Amino acid sequence: MLGLPPTQATIPTVLPLLACTTSIPVPGGSEVAGDAADTATELVGGPEEIEPSDAVFDPSVVHRIDIEIDPAAWYDIQYNFAAETWWTANFSYDGETVADIGIRAFGAGSQVAGKTPLKLSFDHVVDGQEFRGLEQLKLDGSTQDAGFLNDPLAAWVLRDLDLPAARMSWATVYANGEQWGFYVVMEPIDDVFLRRHFEDDEGSLYGTWDWRYGQGLNPITWGGPLDWYVPQTNVETDGSDIVAAMTAVASGTDEELAAVVETEPFQRISATRAMMGAIDMFAADGNNFYLYNHRGRITMIPWDMDADLGYPGYFVNAVEMGLEEPWLWSHARYNPVTGALYSDPLYARTLAGGWDLQGWIDHATSGPLDWATIDAKVVEYADAIHAAACEDSYHACSSHERRVADLRMFLHTRLSRVAGTEVADCPQATALSFTSGGVAVASDATYWGPGFVINGEHYCNGVYAGAPSTLVTTVEAGTLSGAVGMHDWVQYCSGTSVFSVSQGGVVLWQSEEIGAYEEAVAFSVDVAAGEVVLSTTLSGNCAAASWVGLGL
Repeated sequence: MLGLPPTQATIPTVLPLLACTTSIPVPGGSEVAGDAADTATELVGGPEEIEPSDAVFDPSVVHRIDIEIDPAAWYDIQYNFAAETWWTANFSYDGETVADIGIRAFGAGSQVAGKTPLKLSFDHVVDGQEFRGLEQLKLDGSTQDAGFLNDPLAAWVLRDLDLPAARMSWATVYANGEQWGFYVVMEPIDDVFLRRHFEDDEGSLYGTWDWRYGQGLNPITWGGPLDWYVPQTNVETDGSDIVAAMTAVASGTDEELAAVVETEPFQRISATRAMMGAIDMFAADGNNFYLYNHRGRITMIPWDMDADLGYPGYFVNAVEMGLEEPWLWSHARYNPVTGALYSDPLYARTLAGGWDLQGWIDHATSGPLDWATIDAKVVEYADAIHAAACEDSYHACSSHERRVADLRMFLHTRLSRVAGTEVADCPQATALSFTSGGVAVASDATYWGPGFVINGEHYCNGVYAGAPSTLVTTVEAGTLSGAVGMHDWVQYCSGTSVFSVSQGGVVLWQSEEIGAYEEAVAFSVDVAAGEVVLSTTLSGNCAAASWVGLGL
């Protein structure tokens, strides 16, 4: 289901009651449909073989990295990061050491004083030196993602779909014996990566200049290709292959386009990231990717996915992102050099040519983007890193825990939007009917549903009450039970709510004050036949209250 642009999206005051269960479906195994099935085995990349570097990217444990370096050099890296000066250091990974490596800061918006991202080069000082077959490693401080999960989780989804994406893990970094912070360990996109995924590194590899995004494969109106794309390997290039790809996208025949661009990886990567609500990617704002000339045809490699999966402050954009024109939902949909609005002409052209978007959606949502599968992966990753993330020097433990809860809420909501229905295995049941201020609650007014996730726990039924609010329902005599809790879709709310159940002017049950990121509080009361009133008060600025798991 495709949403409306954020300017047209509305968040209702009251959401309807839905069918209830607490069960979780077993991931399905449906086949790719239509055109996507015809090309399922043609995609570049494939199953990863076991190799020495696999242990570096084992996500089941938190690794330890020790860096021995001159204190003045370390200070320069952390606080003069814009210079990106190379320094020499000794390196240890889980006790395995490599002497005389190169180290510097890297990144753009993620650079933060005291915890800047780090690029490690094992052959910068000693020619030919490597570590477990790797020439480089990148350490991301995840300063823009308190959960430390967005990049590793999005990359796992792509790799599981046989798409080229970096391997990742986590490590606590020590500098000269001092615990410095918790980092995401990232496999660089370099010639080692190219040989592993594409079986050769003979083509030109391009990254983008910092703060020069928003070009994509649109025709160049300013400068030349190397003003936008930076050669990343020793392969000599003038960027003419990128210009040829741009020309073919804009005006070439289908045959001319196929001769210079591998369209299938572009489409699969972009559609998958759009399903994950990626507001900062190739098809959204022309950012965070590499281009590789694979045997004469340009293909794309995704990178820097920390703004996928519900980036704080842009939840609405990510939840509502349309899968046919994802660039309409990007908050950064402009070219910072030319000022032009961005769109992805290759994505639009390929869809217009009949690419089976729905077939790919079905394939992805029966695999890693099956909600139960990816929610379990979030829990697995979060459990593995919780203790180390809570010791991080930049993010508070509460920030990490809240981001994990937000991520689980976002994934359920987003995947339900993509599917156009509840993605959990919820049986059909007769729902209670509610009114608010004498007006019936609309049956299609759900925003964060169908279904509700409160602090990571899923409920199939519920009614979004807001706060303050009063809901009225008419019941038969019996025992009314359920739970109450708070959502935080605006994030960083500081409010609390008190919930109460009344009948005939008598309060039958009342909660203590409940805030966001607290477990839902269960209740059970005996009621007579007639009207029952569910009331919610508000203290502070968090108005996202819900009654869930209701049953009579």
